[in-house]
Amino acid sequence: MQIHNRWIIVFAAALVALMGCDNDPPKSKAAAPAAASAVAVPGGVKRITLTDLEVKRLGIAYAEVTKTGNMLTVPYNTLLYDTSGGEWAFSNPEPNIYTRTRLKVVAIEGDKVFLQEGPPMGTKLVTYGAAELYGIEFGVGK
Repeated sequence: MQIHNRWIIVFAAALVALMGCDNDPPKSKAAAPAAASAVAVPGGVKRITLTDLEVKRLGIAYAEVTKTGNMLTVPYNTLLYDTSGGEWAFSNPEPNIYTRTRLKVVAIEGDKVFLQEGPPMGTKLVTYGAAELYGIEFGVGK
């Protein structure tokens, strides 16, 4: 009977030890990086600020506004439409900063968009990750 009681004690001790375990990784004492922020700026748009890690996770890529003849041109994958059909792109005026910029499209030929109005030549526009920036600006998913 004494051997049976030992096994009960061992089993109970193991059960108590397992109940104290959790599957969460150890928590770091370092502060978590700030999440993306979207702050209103003049023009009815928001200035989005991301951390380096957020930019990397979103895989944001860029292309510059160029000129073909006398027309500004941008790659087709920079173009976004709002719910009213307005034409936009996200510019990247400084590292990790993004602002939705109005475009006025004249024509689309293949993967090239010709603009009547838009940001100046050389402006960096987001080609990949713009839909996610649009979601951040409007709080989609919150």
